[in-house]
Amino acid sequence: MNNVFVYCEIEGTTVAEVSQELLTKGRKLANQLNVELHAIVAGTNIKGKVEDQILPYGVDKLFVFDAPGLFPYTSVPHTDILVNLFKEQQPQIALMGATVIGRDLGPRVSSSLTSGLTADCTQLEIGDHTDAKTGAEYTNLLYQIRPAFGGNIVATIVNPDHRPQMATVRSGVMQKAIYEGSCKKEVVYAEVGKYVSPEAFVVKVLDHHVEAAKHNLKGAKIVVAGGYGMGSK
Repeated sequence: MNNVFVYCEIEGTTVAEVSQELLTKGRKLANQLNVELHAIVAGTNIKGKVEDQILPYGVDKLFVFDAPGLFPYTSVPHTDILVNLFKEQQPQIALMGATVIGRDLGPRVSSSLTSGLTADCTQLEIGDHTDAKTGAEYTNLLYQIRPAFGGNIVATIVNPDHRPQMATVRSGVMQKAIYEGSCKKEVVYAEVGKYVSPEAFVVKVLDHHVEAAKHNLKGAKIVVAGGYGMGSK
């Protein structure tokens, strides 16, 4: 109850790097709050293939949902998994990547749970908040920090009253690191049928292809870009 949850995105049986970055940050937040870090991963034929990519980042409990139709990603079954799991587990914080999948899944889950969501965060912190109108004081809230108004200001957003506090986070803004401390590393192989109805699989992906990036901009030390503003060669 009231733990920190991270949704782990996968491509086949490979966990996305942004998810590992979020696990690292989620572990730090969980330590500050003195709660556990839990992770969720859903796919097809992933049992025994993803655990070692997730548990080393400080995960106390990993929920694995393995069934036909969970990969490639489609909206409804993954939404059902998170909504029903969150109703059962009552997390206080839920994080996912600001990716194509995260931007589709996050709003669906937050809308179903009426919890609110801050998208494209670049920083996450724990802090206190005082409501200027009512004077009510809140402790240990998630500061969801993101650029606003075209990047001209940085906004800090809090969600005092609804749970979970949900945020999507951009890839590459947080560092991933294997956790050196102790954690439980428990794995739960969930019964998918308890969380997802057969009707959720009505949409089927007939073909799935991911084209490899031609250039690794994320790994580059220097990136030079030009446009009309350059004025000349």
